[in-house]
Amino acid sequence: MNYQEAKKAAKQVNAGCSSIAWDTKDGKHLWGRNYDFNQIAASAVTAIPRDYQYYTAGTPFDHNLEVNNRIASQYAAIGIGTQSMEVTPVLYEGINEKGLMGGQLFYAGFASYPDVARPNTQVVNPGYVVTHVLAQCATVDEVIELLTKTDTIINQPLVESNVTVHWVFSDRSGETIILEPDNQQITVYRNTAGVLTNSPDYRWHKQNLLSYLNVQNTEFPDRNMDGISVQKPFKGTGALGLPGDFTSQSRFIRASFLKYYGIKGQNEDQGIQYLFHLLDNVAMPLGIVKVENRDDLSAYDESIYTACMCAESLKFYWKSYENTAIHCVDLNRELENSDLKTFPLENRAPEFRLMN
Repeated sequence: MNYQEAKKAAKQVNAGCSSIAWDTKDGKHLWGRNYDFNQIAASAVTAIPRDYQYYTAGTPFDHNLEVNNRIASQYAAIGIGTQSMEVTPVLYEGINEKGLMGGQLFYAGFASYPDVARPNTQVVNPGYVVTHVLAQCATVDEVIELLTKTDTIINQPLVESNVTVHWVFSDRSGETIILEPDNQQITVYRNTAGVLTNSPDYRWHKQNLLSYLNVQNTEFPDRNMDGISVQKPFKGTGALGLPGDFTSQSRFIRASFLKYYGIKGQNEDQGIQYLFHLLDNVAMPLGIVKVENRDDLSAYDESIYTACMCAESLKFYWKSYENTAIHCVDLNRELENSDLKTFPLENRAPEFRLMN
């Protein structure tokens, strides 16, 4: 990997996304996200083994590696990310062998980190947080302890890219936490709604829900107005006013509505299928969100992939924009690995089942 390739890959950490934590009727805990961006070069599904040596900060391209920032993973984990930094796999999201799962989402204009670490704490680059958390923590309680007391997430670019993200994690208890780097410290939200998108902060999104308390899944009744019968032309009137655009604010409202009213699956197989459907409703179709002034496909953000996972089975599922067939890797089968193992994400050609 050369410097320019690493620089391009580093930009992918700041992908705009939507995520939902959910559960099933038989008690399985699920988490899923859309990865919304205009590129995903040099990325793959990556399994990280136990006792894997990695750096919590620095890259060989930035010439800032320090031996005291090198540690070993306690837990095996799997997720989608890039190995372009060479010394540390950068996971965008994932799950570990203890059932802790979560990821990072773009937090532009709000993320703020201290320049210097607190005394006696481990330095962490914000782009390495997901990998580091999944490698070291078993529960959301341990995540909070790690990121607010043991470690300091510092203001350190990743090959010239400023990493402006916030994080969401969920575990087998069913609790979903959100951590946001505000005013050079970590703000922790516990017992959240289990939904996260992008800027602004979670507190703002939560308050914004108050503007949509009228939105529901039941029909409004027909009306008689001064002797004139006004009847519904079709179904779905309860959701009138639900925002349909692709801003972070609207995706948060839509995802919250979908999670609240969506029918839970009876088991993991059904729950994962239903969760993919929910995330489809906040996904970005190609051509709708133009981010650069040129005519090729990279001018548009799209939901390049959707990933879902189960805390109990340790199965990691994904599909891509081009290939909507759901793929799966079982982390249990990778627990005895001693080296990194990757599964291709770039095999994104569509698959069709011919029936005659």
